[in-house]
Amino acid sequence: HVPRPELSARALEVLNLIVQGLSNNPIASALNIAEYTVKNPVKSILGKLGVEDRTQATTAAIQRGIVHLVQ
Repeated sequence: HVPRPELSARALEVLNLIVQGLSNNPIASALNIAEYTVKNPVKSILGKLGVEDRTQATTAAIQRGIVHLVQ
């Protein structure tokens, strides 16, 4: 069992949008921030989850119960 990392509120918002399949530009639009501002939370998310890319982050977040898929 892998522990859940402590993610900021902004990182959780970004992670939820990553799980929905959004790239940086649509994430920035959804959060009303600049695209380059999205890069720091993404980098933090990858590091805290111990993964290398968005696909792995999505899988890890779902498996660890950090985010839930809405159908």
